[in-house]
Amino acid sequence: MKTILVPTDFSKCADNAMKYALEIAQRTKASITVLYVVFPNEGVNNNIYEAFFVDDYIQQRLAGMNVWVKRFTRSPRLKDVKISLECRIGFPVGTICQAAEDMKVSLIAMGTTGATGLRGVLLGSIAGGVLSRSKKPVFVVPPKAKFHETARFALATDFKMPVGKTSLRIMQELLNLQHSGLNIVHVLREGKEPDLKQVEALSEKLGTIPHDFHYLHSDNTVLAIHDFLESTGCNGLVTVAHEHALLHKLFTKSVSRSLAHHTTVPMLVLHDE
Repeated sequence: MKTILVPTDFSKCADNAMKYALEIAQRTKASITVLYVVFPNEGVNNNIYEAFFVDDYIQQRLAGMNVWVKRFTRSPRLKDVKISLECRIGFPVGTICQAAEDMKVSLIAMGTTGATGLRGVLLGSIAGGVLSRSKKPVFVVPPKAKFHETARFALATDFKMPVGKTSLRIMQELLNLQHSGLNIVHVLREGKEPDLKQVEALSEKLGTIPHDFHYLHSDNTVLAIHDFLESTGCNGLVTVAHEHALLHKLFTKSVSRSLAHHTTVPMLVLHDE
């Protein structure tokens, strides 16, 4: 892992994402780029005269970002993490995705914002938009989630999505730094049985990653996975987005508002190549 992009709006949600990013960077020797997106009319009153002061406004934002970053880097063990600041004008989702491509980042770490709207009921509209548009791995961190030295993740899959080499590499790095294996979760409708050929194919791709399979029968994919995470004490969820099929099931309006507000599990969303 080389670079982690952390978009910020200085909120508590962004605070927690930054904390996670620092833990990951310190252990993987990655650098962090903190990104603040300035809306096109932010800091001006929509007249030509004040528009000349946009550069000054951006410098103010960069100064604020520098103060914000220092709050998280006081620990001696984090002093060697390389952090750079980036301020861009634009709309958040498109600008974050473009910045991730321009910088060739390995991972985007974002905070969640709770239940806001239909598309972003679980993650918030900006994080949900980035998940839909970016092809970079995205690590979404709920406000109350805590980094664990040792953690176990669940991989939610319907076996219809190939796992690309890049996805496997990023997942392997994150699992290694938390000494974690994978509980692979497949949700089937009542009366259905798993396809053993698909199970074997995925197991072969995972190679040396420690894993085991769990099959749940339910008509509600989201609640079944949530119940599994709670009952097994998993500290994180991994999913691979292929044409956003499973992602759509997990993150659209079918997720109850109660679940949106109470989930505390970070999610790593990968993309096949």
